[in-house]
Amino acid sequence: MKPIEALPTPQPVDVTGIVSWAHIGDLHITTSEQQNYTDLHDILTQLNASFTRGLNFAFLPGDIAEHGAPEEFQLARSALDRLHLPWFSIVGDHDVHTRSFEPFHNAVSPALCYVFDCGDYRFVALNAFAKPAPDSLLLGEDQLSFLKQQFEDVATLAKSSVIFLHCYPSDLKQDYERVRKLIGRFCPLLVEMGHTHYNEVAQDEPTLYATTRSTGQIEEGPAGFSITNLDHGCVSWKFRELQSSAPFVMITSPADWRLIPRNSIHQLLSASIRVKVWSQSPIRMVLADTDRQSSIPLERIPETNVWLSPVLTSLDSVEAIRVTATAADGTAGYDEIQLPHPSRRSPPLQPRDQDNVVGAWPERGILGTQLGPNKNGRKW
Repeated sequence: MKPIEALPTPQPVDVTGIVSWAHIGDLHITTSEQQNYTDLHDILTQLNASFTRGLNFAFLPGDIAEHGAPEEFQLARSALDRLHLPWFSIVGDHDVHTRSFEPFHNAVSPALCYVFDCGDYRFVALNAFAKPAPDSLLLGEDQLSFLKQQFEDVATLAKSSVIFLHCYPSDLKQDYERVRKLIGRFCPLLVEMGHTHYNEVAQDEPTLYATTRSTGQIEEGPAGFSITNLDHGCVSWKFRELQSSAPFVMITSPADWRLIPRNSIHQLLSASIRVKVWSQSPIRMVLADTDRQSSIPLERIPETNVWLSPVLTSLDSVEAIRVTATAADGTAGYDEIQLPHPSRRSPPLQPRDQDNVVGAWPERGILGTQLGPNKNGRKW
C-alpha cells in the first residue's frame, strides 16, 4: 500500500460558510474479524451514502492501531481508503506502543503536528506524544512554540481556531499549565479529542471541549460517529448511532446554551434558525417550533443541505427550538436546543478543563456515565 505523502485538502465550504466534519472515534484495530473493524466499515458506508454532501472532512483522534503494529495500521488504512471524504488523523497512545512513529507515518499521515484552513477557521492538529512512547503525554517546546505561533497568526488573519488533540490538555503529564494559558489568551473555539472512549462536552472558559465515543473498546452505548459544525462562531455537536437511519438533523445556529463558552453566553443569538440535514432519502419538509411560535417552515438554501427560517424579529424571549425534518420515504428526524436563560446556570467553574462537563445529554448521545479508560473505566 502506497504511503500517504501529503496532507489532504478539505472539501470547499459552501455559500453558507458553515464548516462541518465527522469524527470517527478511536479505532483500536487488531484484526479484520473483530467487531470494531466491521463497525468501521459500516460507519464509512453510512458516511459515503448520506453524509458526504455538507461535510468538509473526517477526523480520527488517534489510537488507530491497538498495538501500534504495521499490519494493524495497514488494515485500518485499507478501510479508510473507501471513504469519499478527505480525512485527517493524529497520534494516540496505542499508536506508539512500538515506540516508533514510522508505522503511523507509513499508513496514516506524513505529519504528526500540522495545520490546515477550512473556511474562516484554522485547525491545529497536535501530537500528544512528542516522544514515541504511550506514557509520554507531552507536547514539548517545539509544539508549544508552534501552537503559540498559530494562535498569533489566527489573530492576525481574524480567523477562529480549533485544536485537535488526542486527550484533554489536563491529561498531559507536562505542558498543561502552559497550554491552558495559551488557550486563555487566544480563545480557540473548540478542543476536539478522543482517548476517553465516551461522548462528553465540557463548557469551559473561554473554550469548549468535546470527546467522541471510541469505535473499538466501547463500554457505553453503540458505535457511531459525531458531527461538529461551526456556523459563524456557533458550535453544534451531536452523535449519530450507527444503527440509526432517520434523517440526521442539527441546528447550527443559534447555539444551545451548553455549547457556548461561559464568557460568550450573551453573544451568540442570531435572528434566524439555520439547520443542516443529512438523509439518504430526499427531504421534503423542515419545520421549526419554538415555545413562542409553531410550524415555522424552513427553506433549503440552493446547492446545500442547509435549511433557513424566515428572519425572526427576536429570539430574546425564546427558550427552546425544535426542528423536524421529514424525508420522502416518510422517516423523520429532529433536533432541539435550549437557549440561554437566567434559570440555566452552569456549576461554578473548576480549574481543570474536564471537570466542567455539561453532564448527561442523551439527545446528543452523551450518557454521562463516563465509562471509558480514564474516569470510570474498566480494563482498557
